[in-house]
Amino acid sequence: MVYKYRIKILFAIIISILLIQILSTNIKNNREVLGLFFFDEQKQPMLTYENNDFKFKINYPNNWEKSVKLNNEITFIAPKERDATTSPAGLIVKVVSLQSKNVSVESISTALISQLKKEHKDFKLESSSQYVIDGRNGKQLLFTATDNNLQNRKALQIITMDKNNIFIITYKASIDNYAKYENTIKDMIGSFKLLS
Repeated sequence: MVYKYRIKILFAIIISILLIQILSTNIKNNREVLGLFFFDEQKQPMLTYENNDFKFKINYPNNWEKSVKLNNEITFIAPKERDATTSPAGLIVKVVSLQSKNVSVESISTALISQLKKEHKDFKLESSSQYVIDGRNGKQLLFTATDNNLQNRKALQIITMDKNNIFIITYKASIDNYAKYENTIKDMIGSFKLLS
């Protein structure tokens, strides 16, 4: 009797382990089914943008719109959500030529903060810290402000430089959408490479 009871318990344990393995495999393969439990955006296939003038490259999701502007700005915009009038998020790489060799990332970030305070009355700096990008020293700023379209936005700004240029990488999103695109942005910023 005790022997049969032990076999039943052992059989129940084995079945439970198999069910857990099957369920965990299905969860990994079907994350979209569990969208309520996983806030993380699904990984998008990435394309590579390479700029030969300023000698850098960066990856971006294949469903994001890329545009190059005359003022040395490259913009990557997330697809608009249903019924939205503005894009939920975007990343801009702005390149500024170095006018002096006696400039540091620290002095550039201080000047940027001062400029942002002048341009946005509700500018609020949440944090400022050292940041390493492509093996180079940089600065990371995290702040909120109302943009030109009167949208309250949260922004992450990474500043770095090479011997010729300053690179300002800015991620902006509505406060509601900021976390949704954060992992994609980390992948994009992590892919940034100087080609010199």
